[in-house]
Amino acid sequence: MTLQKITLNFMNLFKNIYFLISVITFSVFAASCDDTTDTLGMSLTDKADIISVMAEEYNIASHSVAASKVVSRSRIGYLGKIKDTETDNYITCNYMTQFHVMKDSVIFPSIDKVYIEPEKYDASIEKYKQIEADSCCFILTISNSFGDSLALMKVSVNELSIPYEENTTYTTEFDPEAEGMIRTDNGSVHSQMAYTTANYVYTEKQRQASSTKKINISLNSPYTDKEGNVYNNYGTYLLRNYFDPAHKDYYSNSYKFAHNICPGFYVKHEGGIGNVASIISSQVLVYYRFPIKEDSVIVSTTSFAGTEEIIQKTTILQDKEKFNVLINDNSCTYIKSPASVFTELILPIENITTNHEQDTINTARLFIPRINDTEDNDLSLSIPNTLLILPTDSVDSFFDNRKVADYRTSYIATYSSTTNGYTFSNISLLISMMNNIRKEAIAKGKTLSENWNKVTLIPVETAYSTESTSTLTKVTHDMSFASTKLKKGEEDSENIKISVIYSKFHE
Repeated sequence: MTLQKITLNFMNLFKNIYFLISVITFSVFAASCDDTTDTLGMSLTDKADIISVMAEEYNIASHSVAASKVVSRSRIGYLGKIKDTETDNYITCNYMTQFHVMKDSVIFPSIDKVYIEPEKYDASIEKYKQIEADSCCFILTISNSFGDSLALMKVSVNELSIPYEENTTYTTEFDPEAEGMIRTDNGSVHSQMAYTTANYVYTEKQRQASSTKKINISLNSPYTDKEGNVYNNYGTYLLRNYFDPAHKDYYSNSYKFAHNICPGFYVKHEGGIGNVASIISSQVLVYYRFPIKEDSVIVSTTSFAGTEEIIQKTTILQDKEKFNVLINDNSCTYIKSPASVFTELILPIENITTNHEQDTINTARLFIPRINDTEDNDLSLSIPNTLLILPTDSVDSFFDNRKVADYRTSYIATYSSTTNGYTFSNISLLISMMNNIRKEAIAKGKTLSENWNKVTLIPVETAYSTESTSTLTKVTHDMSFASTKLKKGEEDSENIKISVIYSKFHE
């Protein structure tokens, strides 16, 4: 045989092998990516071939559960009070914010640039002790509100005595007043004002000056710090401590600022009902005079902002006993926020894996159908946009440890108006994990947790990176006012089903 013939035969053999591998690869790819049940019970290949694929559907049972420990870590602060018509529950929202200081940043200009009236200047007294702020205020910026925007509400701003700590988990039930974290001595910050989220407590000229809805609270009353030093307003306190050589380091970062200068403010609902405002940002503004010429000065401003990069917590006050009217409703289950009611599912792990011990679960598609609300409601709640599903026993640790959905044991689904529900396209890895837990417990003679096959649906807020690729970076409890009914699953009904596609190699 010539070398040319040997080469041609080898190439033909290689082509045949390559074709066979391509067919097998395509079959596996199709089995793993197709999450429909159009070919229920059918095989992609004949029995004599290498791989076969089959599909099954299983019913899932569900019920409503009261939210227990809800970690408060939302990027939005909520303020106000409403009556929830679903439960006749009065819900009050307060929130705490601390303030952000850039590391080693220049907050105020040099001391020589801060104007002091010549007739008030005393050369025998250190200059920083004579500096005064013209005024100071605390501004809450409203992104939107729930309820009646014309409802007259009342709010107070209260100075914390100690800061919230980064390494501590705070729930929506944490009350800084009950914990003794509010300064109560004379001269501390306790300011109040009335407002509406439509801004009608302001003049027409003030409303026209800014399209942004804000609550502007004065901090111009005389202020006394913890050492007994008195200032004409809170802004002067911030100015003088900044220029005090012994305190300058306190402004070098947010941690030192919170622990030495300003522990933060507790913003509390004091009166009114019918509205809850979503506070997108809060800031302390300090106004002082700045010379631009020998005989001319202008008013300058420095802002201390409260943002989600530092600690911001919402406190929810409500009667949890009122949740029972929803939990005991056997016609459906509920997803309700803030900090209210979740839905728990019991996954049929044993049914899914029995007689499939040698099979691979390629996909496990779970669809949760929603029920449209047909009742007239004065306060129409929005539909929760995003749901998190994860093992019931993992809920607390997930939020305590600031985890994000990993699509192995926790998954995210968004509401679809097309299907009127939530689709988790493939929770096969979660199914396999739960089955492995069951098998290991049996092998070792251990008792399984009563929640070993249960998962919880929780309304959440999500954040994604803004870089070239979208990456999930944050998952927190949804604190907005939202509610929906879901079809209630039963073992003997088809209200909620999981569609599983298996594949296996023939021996």
